[in-house]
Amino acid sequence: MVNFYLAYTSPINPPSATPVLTVPQVWAGLQRKIRFAQEFVSAITSCEVLSEEDGVVTRVVQFKPGMGAAPSAKEVVTSFGNAWVEFKQEDGSIIRNLISDGPAGTVEDLHMTYMFEWLFPNLEEGSAEAEEQFKKSKAMAKMAVDGSINTIREMVKDGRIK
Repeated sequence: MVNFYLAYTSPINPPSATPVLTVPQVWAGLQRKIRFAQEFVSAITSCEVLSEEDGVVTRVVQFKPGMGAAPSAKEVVTSFGNAWVEFKQEDGSIIRNLISDGPAGTVEDLHMTYMFEWLFPNLEEGSAEAEEQFKKSKAMAKMAVDGSINTIREMVKDGRIK
């Protein structure tokens, strides 16, 4: 069994980005991602919310063929203030999406970090397969962060997020 612990951070509002996103807009985007994962993750075809209570959502996401370890995954998703969202999967994997300030503390210096604790029970530590999966996971982490920011920005532009 192999566990991967990764994190990736991107600026939310780099100098060329328009419109400049605020924390409430990014938070609204993360809340939408909980309920409509397929809008943010191209490997997901659908997202069904099974229950929602006190900021905790239980959902099932369906993956495109060959994109997930299984055709679907059940997750318990918890929101923490307007700072981070935690996705706990049935296999024990955990993903966190965080909004954070940079050193300037301004809206132009906001960052998004995704933290991953992925469990791969079928991989052997130090194997070529584990190394390849780690490389894929790192690339996916970058794509996930940047893709979420871009999706939220497009949703602000088209009015789905105010």
